[in-house]
Amino acid sequence: MALKNELSKEEFVAIFENSKSKSFAEENFINLAANNLKKYNLPTKADEEWKHTSIRKILQHKYFIGENLDLDKNQVNLFTIPGLNAYRLVFINGFYSKQFSDEILNNKGLIIKNIADAKKSNPELINKYFENTDISSENFFTSVNTAFSFDGSFISIPNNLALDKPIHIINFSDGNNKKTISQYRNLIIAGKNSNVQIVNSFHSLTVNYTLTNISTEIILEENANLNFNIFQGEGDDAFQINSTKVNQEKNSNFSSHTITLCGSIVRNDLKIEHKAENCETNLFGLYLPDREQHFDNNIFINHAKPHGTSNQIYKGIIDNKASAVFLGKVFVGKGAQKTIADQTNRNILLTQYAKVNSKPQLEIYADDVSCSHGSTTGQIDKEALFYLQSRGINRRRAEVLLLGAFISDVIDAIKVEPLKIFVNILVNNRLNGEKVDGQCAMVSGCPGCDNIE
Repeated sequence: MALKNELSKEEFVAIFENSKSKSFAEENFINLAANNLKKYNLPTKADEEWKHTSIRKILQHKYFIGENLDLDKNQVNLFTIPGLNAYRLVFINGFYSKQFSDEILNNKGLIIKNIADAKKSNPELINKYFENTDISSENFFTSVNTAFSFDGSFISIPNNLALDKPIHIINFSDGNNKKTISQYRNLIIAGKNSNVQIVNSFHSLTVNYTLTNISTEIILEENANLNFNIFQGEGDDAFQINSTKVNQEKNSNFSSHTITLCGSIVRNDLKIEHKAENCETNLFGLYLPDREQHFDNNIFINHAKPHGTSNQIYKGIIDNKASAVFLGKVFVGKGAQKTIADQTNRNILLTQYAKVNSKPQLEIYADDVSCSHGSTTGQIDKEALFYLQSRGINRRRAEVLLLGAFISDVIDAIKVEPLKIFVNILVNNRLNGEKVDGQCAMVSGCPGCDNIE
């Protein structure tokens, strides 16, 4: 039963229907998404993929569409990853900030710009690849995103190009004294034999309840290599639903890192489709929920063709009354012989109130495969802790050393070196108890959280 002040499906959709900002998508896709919305309801714990994540806390607020606010240069620089020399796309509340973005459209075929303008300048690419993954049919939130998103990122890497530096997509949420909702639609295409690194980061500029809904489509052509990183550091009152769907063609390599350090409720859906043989997928995740935060990672890899490989390593440290979810599934189809798939989820609970629900799964219909999965949940190893203390290390320092060692393989695997250093500093500060929210440990008075120690 819904609470008295809880948004209904119709009220939620009406927020967008009454907006002056309209979707950039073609009418046929808007109609498709509208039809999907008729069959999808807001997810509840009765839905298998949402059984451990309730969105009722999200629905207990009256939201307004985020406004196109002016950014200050100091605000943008505050959240730029130190040492990261990158092409940059900046958005606030779903609106493109051209002033702070490095828009690229050159004669070699490289395109880095916002998707609303790309629809006008490069309609042939948008028509060819938009909804190539059929992401709008995934769930309620991806349908809403397709029907009502008015902007986002468009990145197209031409054939045979190894990009000289990463691309950094910076998304800001700012309630501006209102409870706001924002959406982003990203379309990323890696051409044949191309190589690119992308960092997508999320940050809050004010202490207000905000909801961000993101849908990202990624297409890797033959022999493409794409490294995709998500950094989630929005404020303690921020909600985020982040859906990513990836299509991989022959001999392509997709790797990702999802780093979740802050947010009230954060849900990450990541789905990978091996569309041809010899695809490789490497997925890493790190989450450190605190207070009463709730972080949920839902991963699905479809090995539909032979000789594919995938590897998942997700680790979490859960503190106070926080909770986390890992739901990972590897599907191996009948024709996907010689598949190699490994799936690992490990968690440490720091208090008796912290909790995690972990469910790695394998569904295999081929007989010549090598697949494994495993999950562990526990507390800090008491014997290791005693050993370090017996060598003169105080208990707090010993705990930090053990926790750092526990997650070191996930951080070490980050390919963008400035991001690796940045995350390492943030996590070490977090483990040392300096701050609990996003980038607060790096800046003086992070504007997106209340700075409670």
